[in-house]
Amino acid sequence: MKTRIITSIALWVSVILSLAIFRAHAGVFILAFIAYFAQLELYQMFEKSGSKPMKQVGLICGALLMLGSFYLGDISNDLFLIAFLLITLFVTSLDIKNGNFNKLLPTLFGFIYIPYLLQFIFKIYHLNLQQGHSTDSGVFLCFWVVIIAINTDIGGYIFGKLFGKNKLSIISPKKTIEGAIGGIAFATFVGLILVLSFTHLLPTELNLWKALIILIPLSIVSIASDLIESAFKRHAGQKDSGNLIPGLGGIFDLSDSIILTAPLAYLLIKFFIF
Repeated sequence: MKTRIITSIALWVSVILSLAIFRAHAGVFILAFIAYFAQLELYQMFEKSGSKPMKQVGLICGALLMLGSFYLGDISNDLFLIAFLLITLFVTSLDIKNGNFNKLLPTLFGFIYIPYLLQFIFKIYHLNLQQGHSTDSGVFLCFWVVIIAINTDIGGYIFGKLFGKNKLSIISPKKTIEGAIGGIAFATFVGLILVLSFTHLLPTELNLWKALIILIPLSIVSIASDLIESAFKRHAGQKDSGNLIPGLGGIFDLSDSIILTAPLAYLLIKFFIF
């Protein structure tokens, strides 16, 4: 527990300082780093389950997608990049003679599930800019979405330890209904505090009531995203996705709740706020 707390504090301080100094560029490389290692850990779990993903191809395509999604900016360029990467991945996998065709699905799934879904965080940033808001506002909005997902997990852990009695899912026996409710409440509270505390960074269209309505579905989906990663670990026979972070496990463990939250946040912000 002590190691977990120290590591968590160190990570948050590092992230906040990086964002304060380098703004959006820090966020890009932090998220690209997360996507790369989370995707690697997913591929390693696939290998333990008997699949043989082409890790190098998938990871290179994922890294290019993450960086291209932010720095190309325009949606047409993004779509071109995604199509190019997917076609390259598919053609590479058609080397049937060497058995690569059977490697297509796990490689493609890892590419789509992690970097493709995570890059919706960058789309939120660009969507904010398209409305004429500042880059700082865009960074805050993306950070807010990530905070919601992560604090659902943190709140779920705390409330689950204190009050958990009823199991939430057989996929993850330690998760409880009480923990899930507490996680949603905790993330909603933190999200609203941030909205009230940083009004100067908010897009003008985002008010307290809209924030409240968005917070709850995002928090619920982050729990589902967490359970999906638990299913991967259970199938691979692993407790953690990796051991890169002392006390916290792997990068996939740290970021699992963000993955499905990112595209939903993009849709809600695009059609409900902007």
